[in-house]
Amino acid sequence: MHAGLNRKWRPRLWAVVLLVLALVLCLPFAGLILFRFYDSQLVQQTEESLLTQAAVMSAAYAELYAGAAKSTPPDWGPVTGERAVFPSLSVNSATVLPPRPDAKPLSGPAGVPHRKIATRLTRIANAAQIQTLAGYRFLDARGNVFAGTAETGTFLGHVTEIQSALAGKTTSVARTRVREDTPPALYTLSRGARVRVFVAMPVFADQTLIGAVYLSRTPNHIFRFLYGERFNLAKAAAFVALSTALIGYVFWRFITRPIRLLIQRSQMAGHGGQAWEPPDQLGTREIEDLSHSFQSLTARLQNKQDALKTYTAHVTHELKSPLTALKGAAELLRDGDLPPAQRQRLLDTIDKGGKRMEDLLANMRAFSLADQSAMTGTSCLDAITPQMSQAFPALAIKTENGALPLPVAAPTLQIILTHLLENAHQHGAQEVGLTAYQDGAATCLRIADDGPGISAGNADKILQPFFTTRRDSGGTGMGLNIVKATVEAIGGSFSLVASSRGACFLLTFS
Repeated sequence: MHAGLNRKWRPRLWAVVLLVLALVLCLPFAGLILFRFYDSQLVQQTEESLLTQAAVMSAAYAELYAGAAKSTPPDWGPVTGERAVFPSLSVNSATVLPPRPDAKPLSGPAGVPHRKIATRLTRIANAAQIQTLAGYRFLDARGNVFAGTAETGTFLGHVTEIQSALAGKTTSVARTRVREDTPPALYTLSRGARVRVFVAMPVFADQTLIGAVYLSRTPNHIFRFLYGERFNLAKAAAFVALSTALIGYVFWRFITRPIRLLIQRSQMAGHGGQAWEPPDQLGTREIEDLSHSFQSLTARLQNKQDALKTYTAHVTHELKSPLTALKGAAELLRDGDLPPAQRQRLLDTIDKGGKRMEDLLANMRAFSLADQSAMTGTSCLDAITPQMSQAFPALAIKTENGALPLPVAAPTLQIILTHLLENAHQHGAQEVGLTAYQDGAATCLRIADDGPGISAGNADKILQPFFTTRRDSGGTGMGLNIVKATVEAIGGSFSLVASSRGACFLLTFS
């Protein structure tokens, strides 16, 4: 209960997956936020179009003026990049100007050439407006509008961009649009729908400023573009939705569901003696490997639990005999009238029982620490045979392939061989052969002696804890179990193999 209250909050896997899917789903819609940048592009496209039209209108204005004034036609000179004009507007709160000031009354009558060409320029402007939707105004050098699609007969010389044009500089501005109707609420999201682009370009005839052309147009906005592409956008939205659903299914099928099944199986394992079984749906290769690791781990834990139960039962049984003997001897010793010979026998019984209990406890400790003392590494028989021969002088130890590297540390190999050689010596062997060899990818070590061997009836029991044929002489039956636990702790296997002479054991390291 207390541990549950102190658990650090962590999101569920399904919550993380849903968040990722939500982000994936929002990416296309988040891209619409960038349409402000697209607004600027649309404004610049409009500015570029107006600059192109202004150049054509100014050329027509100059040609018609030269004809009406009976002067030399304009000489435009060579085409160079220095005189070219390029769009430069950007749509933001700092660059968008207030609405254009209203027109004022004429400052004076237009010149004769301007009056002569006014009708023709107006027809040209009206014809162009049908195709471009732009507004055209032709101004004389004082700023009076003498021709165009609107505001003819008014004065615009006080407008900033026209003043720049009459000073000889082409000027483009974006101004806040004044609408007569109320725009849809959605249009307020597009800045391009709230501005109008104005371009003022000076007109020269025979290097003399004769006036300016003044063009204006509302830029196209992104919603008109989106409406035109509504079917393609619907297809894209359906594709995004299906892709998101597919990604969610893949996450659920190959990650979330297998992990949930693993959790359920892990919680069920061990209840009612049930063994851990991997689920049928394992998803990815990594989850399958994790499942197999769980299975291997639970199998090892179950084996250890079974071994602990068996071990406890054997320990209880093995300690019961010396404890009974000790209690009986102690009760008899309380009788002070015992003869010296009988008293000595009782003391020998106590000593023998105590020594047996001491041996059992020592071997049980060695067995319990076998997996901790086992160390992997590299060693060979030639490196430790001299120590083994010195520890067991009564045994003739012969080695074969003694230089072959074995995947076990020298101290661990000494522990293994000590128990096996001690076992061979206690059973009357005179000679022990140690043979190392390679069996495919596995490295093997065979230990064979010339002793009486192991009977067929005992072959299946020899590796059971506390099984011994030397119980009367002090055998504990733990030596081979210590060897088995040590070998398995470093990933090997220990087994008894059939032999025509003596006992033969095999260590296999994969």
